[in-house]
Amino acid sequence: MRIVHRLIAVSVVILWATLTSKVAFASGVERLAVQENGIVGQLHFMPDARDKTTVILLNGSDGGIPSARDADDLAEAGYTVLALAYFQNWQGQPSGVPATLNEIPLEYFFKVIDWLKRQPQVDENRVVMMGQSRGAELALLLASIRSDIAGVVAFSPSSRIWNGIPPVATPASAVRAAWTLDGKPLAYQVSVADNSAPMLEWFERVLPVEAARIRVERINGPVLLVSSRADKIWPAASYADEIAKRLAERGSVYTVQNLQFDDASHLLMGTGPGITKFDIPGTTRSVDFGGTTEGNTRARSEAWAATKQFLAAI
Repeated sequence: MRIVHRLIAVSVVILWATLTSKVAFASGVERLAVQENGIVGQLHFMPDARDKTTVILLNGSDGGIPSARDADDLAEAGYTVLALAYFQNWQGQPSGVPATLNEIPLEYFFKVIDWLKRQPQVDENRVVMMGQSRGAELALLLASIRSDIAGVVAFSPSSRIWNGIPPVATPASAVRAAWTLDGKPLAYQVSVADNSAPMLEWFERVLPVEAARIRVERINGPVLLVSSRADKIWPAASYADEIAKRLAERGSVYTVQNLQFDDASHLLMGTGPGITKFDIPGTTRSVDFGGTTEGNTRARSEAWAATKQFLAAI
């Protein structure tokens, strides 16, 4: 899994850079580079922003700082956004965060939340987590622990905690936890790596480990789940159904939206065009994220509109 995930990260970064270079950033949005007390990211907000709903935006296995285009678009719509880094991208950027998605202390995010709540642009009672793929896993996990998170938007989510992603040269026997709490690794599941099978099967073959389930019933706010039934990276739609079912069975009093598409890719978070398949330059490998270009474009547009409506109701 570590090799495929690293290829996914490279393909996302390369193609995303191409896409965003053709789109003008939102006018009037202020950006503040954040490198304070170990926190690394970029704050996006309108000049007159005060006591606004705030989004902590999280990438997935691509790492790095999330898309400035997406953060600007949300900021222009009236939301303060912290595009947060928690490990480096394939280019080793940014500095100041771990190199790989391995044993990331959840205390880092607790510190981020506490810092944000002290900023003048932020309403401390309206901090929302938003992430994609591993970032969605993280968003749900954090909200299940921190009762002061006001809501979650999870694109291509997981209902479970997965293993970390070590460097390519690391042997499979050295797989570690993705997250730690109080210095201890959180329980996790390991996908069944098999280079002869599609990546989706690596996750579908795994029997659920109860200790690795995210306790979503502890989330103290509404949840928006966005997924594709055509996802070829992991079965996000099935995971979303598991999350929605658990919330319903455990008596959650908050709204749960389970938005699913039939012909979209794994990469659903953000404004503008997305990626369905990508041939990685200099290699014979390609990554199929699922869906068609038309279906994915339509899904991303609808999902982003639903996200803004969700945030407006916080």
